[in-house]
Amino acid sequence: MKMANINNYISKPTTNVHRDENLQLDFTVPVGDHIAAAVEKDLKDVPEGYAVIVLGYGEQAAYMYPQAVTINGDTIWIPRASRRAVPLAYLNVLLDAKETRIIQPKPGAPGVEYEANRFDVQILKLPKDKSEEMKEKIGGIRDRAERQQIHVA
Repeated sequence: MKMANINNYISKPTTNVHRDENLQLDFTVPVGDHIAAAVEKDLKDVPEGYAVIVLGYGEQAAYMYPQAVTINGDTIWIPRASRRAVPLAYLNVLLDAKETRIIQPKPGAPGVEYEANRFDVQILKLPKDKSEEMKEKIGGIRDRAERQQIHVA
């Protein structure tokens, strides 16, 4: 009697796990997506063309998790409260993200809407100015960040 060939399927993991040491929680990131690379305190191990940022925690529960940023179908998850290397295009997305907030100047007065940055981003390092095109991109990011009152080291 002949035995049928049975394919042995090796199950591939369906998630990546990121451990947030500050919160002591594990977060899962879908396979195919990437987690922004951690950067040492000396900021010397940064890939060329990348910025180093720290994405702060927010006031809402959803702003405690790593933040997904997608460009052209490629997603990078940026953990919060740690130094991370991100390509400039992803930093631009974070800087472009705005939200409308409402403040009430005094009790009984109507609320006043204003636009604010959605993310608490600190820019610790921008890439070196190698070409004219890169100098323009970096200068544009620096100008936008300063207008948004984002610290640029």
